[in-house]
Amino acid sequence: MEGAANTLTGILSAYLDSIPVLVISGNESSFHCQNYSELRAYGVQGFDSVTVLDRVTKKSLRVLDAANVLQDFSAVWNEAKSDRKGPVLLDFPMDLQRKLLTASEVHDAPSTLGSSNANEISEALGSEIESLSAALEVAERPLLYIGNGCRNPETLALVSHLIETLGAPFCLSWSAIDLFPSDHPQNVGRIGIYGDRASNIVLQKADLVLCIGTRLAIPQIGYDKADFGRHATKWVVEIDPTECSKFAETDWHLLNLDAKTFLQAIKDREFANSRERVTSWRKEIVTIWEELPRINQVGTLSWPDHRAVHSAQVMEYLNTSLDEDAVICTDVGAGLLTGHYMLEPRKGQRLFTSQGLGEMGFGLPGAIGAHFGAPKRQLVCLDTDGGIMFNLQELQLVSQHSINMKLFIFNNDGYTMIKISQENLFGARLAGSGIESGVSFPNFQKIAETFNLKYVRIDSVEDFQTKLLPVLHDSSGTLIEIVMSPNQKYLPRLATTKLEDGTLVSPPLEDIDPLLSIEDLERYLGYPAHPNSYKARGLKNEFA
Repeated sequence: MEGAANTLTGILSAYLDSIPVLVISGNESSFHCQNYSELRAYGVQGFDSVTVLDRVTKKSLRVLDAANVLQDFSAVWNEAKSDRKGPVLLDFPMDLQRKLLTASEVHDAPSTLGSSNANEISEALGSEIESLSAALEVAERPLLYIGNGCRNPETLALVSHLIETLGAPFCLSWSAIDLFPSDHPQNVGRIGIYGDRASNIVLQKADLVLCIGTRLAIPQIGYDKADFGRHATKWVVEIDPTECSKFAETDWHLLNLDAKTFLQAIKDREFANSRERVTSWRKEIVTIWEELPRINQVGTLSWPDHRAVHSAQVMEYLNTSLDEDAVICTDVGAGLLTGHYMLEPRKGQRLFTSQGLGEMGFGLPGAIGAHFGAPKRQLVCLDTDGGIMFNLQELQLVSQHSINMKLFIFNNDGYTMIKISQENLFGARLAGSGIESGVSFPNFQKIAETFNLKYVRIDSVEDFQTKLLPVLHDSSGTLIEIVMSPNQKYLPRLATTKLEDGTLVSPPLEDIDPLLSIEDLERYLGYPAHPNSYKARGLKNEFA
């Protein structure tokens, strides 16, 4: 009924992030449900939830015969857990909920999990794997790109074996940031439009890129997929054939396999002399990182006329201050962008958010769910003044259950990402992006008092030791307000440039804002920069 409608955003988020979720919904009596094709609704609060949610679930099913309930349950349960995982819906009409059945009247459910379409190695795929193995044998500058499809413990062990055997550097997708510790000697950062400058340069210097268990969305590969790893042979191991199809017109090698099956197929390869062959490549990467450290890419860190801290400084402090098994959940804005850029998870820590949908309001309920999943672990929620307003009521649940959550509210007086786009592309005609354009926010100290939470305000770096550190490790739920400058941007990022004639130019993935000089960019790349890098700077490209 209307409760199913309330789950729509969460179901869509789980669908995009491949999270198996079972949703059991109620509805009007089965007779009424049969007429949905002609009626908007038969009664009150009912609607055709099965049809509405069909496109954002792996399977959406209504129980039409109470005797089939175990079979129907098994069908959706198996679908949620097989192949590329995702949410499912089982809709239960009211009259069937009330029906009494004996055990003998209920039909048995299948006992086995549904078969996978992407775990069998055909002859053609076997040949491709042989070709990939041969390519890895001779690659001078290989780069592995590991995604969340490798999170299964058995798959992760196989990935670890491959990394160790090859000795090759690897990057992690945002969803997979915590799969390996940040200080792993072969971990070379995060690729993407909000990624590391150094990592993006490394990508564009690689001669082979192997992507395993990541769907390679636009935030990962930039706006021109043909320019991703421009000098590399690309290999993609992807469980979902539809995701493979978006690269069909490229010369990439697409292996429609689940990560575990692929990794098992190559785990006995020795890749002779691979570790020695990539030694100079890894040293080169170390040099790039030494010259382009992460914190130096975020822009202005202080504002002399305004007491505020940069969100990157907060994350940098948390890197050394959180428990070894801390769980960190983020909302969007500063929590998501700065968190996934600056945080350096250690072994045992968990960092997660809504990635595919990136909806405002995920952070707080997501963190509450994390608490009930692991109530003894340190819990941090990185939220924002805008994001918290979408689910502010959930603070009552935090209060009621005495959840020891450290709730960070990054307060920059508005929706900065929207404001930046309005300033860059629409002549600074602001609308609904901040206090000056019609959006305001409550006094967060009073909010904390209302929900019986401790309150701490941080508006200087000096406050980290004196105010923040003491509450990070106490046993009280705490709202920590981080005062940011409304003018802070989320850098580095791949920024579309608007030229004087109104033309929009999207630079290549390695050319992120704040821009390096063209000379420095070409020095790091080791070859002439992309033509759009020249256009973004208003320079003539002599290599065009």
